[in-house]
Amino acid sequence: MPNILIVDDSILMRRNLRILLQQAGHTVIAEAADGMQAFSEYEKHLPDLVTMDITMPLMNGIDSVKKIIAKYPQANIVMISALDQKNMVFEAIQSGAKHYILKPITIEKILSTINSVLQISSTEDLTTALEKSHSHSAKTSSDPFAIENKNGIFIVTLQSSITSTSLKDLASAIQGFLFIKPLKLIFEFKNMTSIQDDILEGIQRFSKDIEQAGGVCRIVCGDLNLIMHLKNKKAFDRIYTEVAQTIL
Repeated sequence: MPNILIVDDSILMRRNLRILLQQAGHTVIAEAADGMQAFSEYEKHLPDLVTMDITMPLMNGIDSVKKIIAKYPQANIVMISALDQKNMVFEAIQSGAKHYILKPITIEKILSTINSVLQISSTEDLTTALEKSHSHSAKTSSDPFAIENKNGIFIVTLQSSITSTSLKDLASAIQGFLFIKPLKLIFEFKNMTSIQDDILEGIQRFSKDIEQAGGVCRIVCGDLNLIMHLKNKKAFDRIYTEVAQTIL
């Protein structure tokens, strides 16, 4: 997997890109907040690929591309831009950038662009890498959670062993998923007969984050006692007993 330099003046954007790329199995070797720092970090690390924002202080993305390409003509730079920045993207491409991604960023866009720029074999695509990165093998009942992608629907299987610590790991994964459009996700309470209040509150929070990001979230629980508990708590609007019942 390639080493990647993320360049963006937004801390939130850098964090979200880092999460998404790392979940895909890539190595984020460095980050930069402006075009000048981007050149410095490029010289220091010589990354395989750079994701470059356009509008930044001190030196914008286009000028940074020109500066990097002037000294490192083989640099692989991918522009990250909004729809209304197409003219600037065109200028960046003319200046040596290899490709671009229009916001909102999705797994599919990143996969297609990275493969195109670096000519990576698609036999193990980014979605598969994502599953491997965050999947705690479902074969072991002690694993706190597992994530798998079934035809574009992410199924998060929760085990009774989940704790506040592992919930933080799951939170990082959910933050990465919020980039995906359209986002479809199922939380499945696998073999669970009870749930701690802090864990339940965390899942409720994740569910709301997904819906606020424009995604769709479903809850699946096979234990009747736990279903009654969730209903008494008014935790979710609807609870399904099987994944097959959900229509996404």
